[in-house]
Amino acid sequence: MAEEKKTSKKSDSKAKSGKKSDKKSDKKSKKNPFKSIAGFFKSVRSEGKKVNWPGAKEVLKNTVTVIIVIAIVSAVIYVIDLGLTSGMKGLKNYSVKLKETTTASETTTEPTSDEVLSESTVEESNESAE
Repeated sequence: MAEEKKTSKKSDSKAKSGKKSDKKSDKKSKKNPFKSIAGFFKSVRSEGKKVNWPGAKEVLKNTVTVIIVIAIVSAVIYVIDLGLTSGMKGLKNYSVKLKETTTASETTTEPTSDEVLSESTVEESNESAE
């Protein structure tokens, strides 16, 4: 029985301490949002101070380098675009010429059956007229 009292006292003390820890966690979860925002900006400012900012000469040098690279890349893209455009126009013109030669080869210089009939009729009428 004495042991039961000791264990019950320990369990009671654990239960009480558990309640206290719950209250502490409630306080942490109800943290003021303005304090956390202020803490964020303080950390941003401290990190900004650690940054190694380049000098004016280095910024100018990097800017000129970027402009030159942009000019070279845009020139390459322009040349590629020009080549592809002229290539597509060439293919279109080739296609049109191919269609023209196909239709021209289909026409012949030999008289068609209608022309032969009309010529023979004209010859017969000329002979009969004489």
